[in-house]
Amino acid sequence: MFTVKRDDFDENTDDILNSINKMLEKNKKEKEENKEESKEEKDNK
Repeated sequence: MFTVKRDDFDENTDDILNSINKMLEKNKKEKEENKEESKEEKDNK
């Protein structure tokens, strides 16, 4: 017997994608900040 069960993923897709995008953006900003800080430290030496 084959049973199809509806998943709530479709309803939550936008929320999930928004959360992932926010995390990626945050990580990108942190990397850029760290890069700038390390560059400033090298310039100061």
